[in-house]
Amino acid sequence: MRETLIVTLMLLVGSLTFQITHSIAHPWTESEIVIVNLEQNYFEALKNQDQELMDSLLHENFVISSMTRMTSPSLDKQTFLTTLPKQIITFQEITHVKVNIKGNMAKSVVNISMIKTYDGKDHSGDYEVYSIWVKEGGNWKLLDRRIKFVEPY
Repeated sequence: MRETLIVTLMLLVGSLTFQITHSIAHPWTESEIVIVNLEQNYFEALKNQDQELMDSLLHENFVISSMTRMTSPSLDKQTFLTTLPKQIITFQEITHVKVNIKGNMAKSVVNISMIKTYDGKDHSGDYEVYSIWVKEGGNWKLLDRRIKFVEPY
């Protein structure tokens, strides 16, 4: 119970710190704010294993791959969605987001710290996540995501 309270408090403080730091340091445009919020939704869907929310964020041609493990195959949208129940995340903190938008394409870089397991194996550490979002029919969808495992815990 105490551990849950501490983790919850850390998440709350971390999210408030993230919002305050980035709103002061960088005056986000409205479109950049949309992408930042979509990134937060993505990681919440990942943490909560929410396949419905995740599905709504992903482009039909979505691909995710690892920049660190060259032997790891790229996953398409349907395969990735089936992996969500294998990912157990007990803590995550977004520490940096950078967004660059040109027309109907946005590139984002997210630095995130996570305590997680995947298929029972520890994958905790710091990650850099590179993404391409595309705007179709007025909605942004995640097309391509590349994950770089920076440092294990």
